[in-house]
Amino acid sequence: MTVEALEQAYALLCPLFGKEPGKEALQRVQGHLSLVRQWNPMISLVSEGDVAFLEERHLIDSLSLIPYVVRHCGHEGGLLDVGSGGGFPAIPIKCLLPEIPMVLVERSMRKAGFLQRVAATLGLKGIEIIHGGFPEAVPKVDARCITARAVERPRHFHPSLLKRMPQRCAFLCQGELTPLPSLKTFHVEHVEDAWRQAALRRGELYIITHQKPA
Repeated sequence: MTVEALEQAYALLCPLFGKEPGKEALQRVQGHLSLVRQWNPMISLVSEGDVAFLEERHLIDSLSLIPYVVRHCGHEGGLLDVGSGGGFPAIPIKCLLPEIPMVLVERSMRKAGFLQRVAATLGLKGIEIIHGGFPEAVPKVDARCITARAVERPRHFHPSLLKRMPQRCAFLCQGELTPLPSLKTFHVEHVEDAWRQAALRRGELYIITHQKPA
């Protein structure tokens, strides 16, 4: 199941790259998973029951965001990941899209230290790890795309984030869409794509875009 699902996931990415991801990128992805498994007993990066199923429950779900990161970041825009934890989805995305600058924000000092180790071990460039909470540690959001896969208290986080989103920025909202503030300048897209149809994405995906006022 894992091998078949991974092959299907990488095949869905082929149109973006013109071919399947390269050997070096895949080695970095596997290196990240190995580090998560190695450090999880000490830091609790994912639930204990997920350790044996990182590919199905975390990696493929992260890879499914890549088409939308490419759409909104292009080759220049940055990505902000809030509540990065063990590095999902940001690290797998960075492994396959190394040219996109990223900022990862993590409240736990130990998990932030783990992310620093991952970046150094895998040789990831253009990635900044910030230890702290949102929005205190990020007074200004300067990104074209935002992810927050495992953020705590989304009902409080989402409105706070939208207030700080720059124009033309997109929030890839995974999971439940919580009540939002005025949406006059926001567009919400409920994504039903090949990843969802193939049950490769675990939950829902909404793309909330801060549009430029008419």
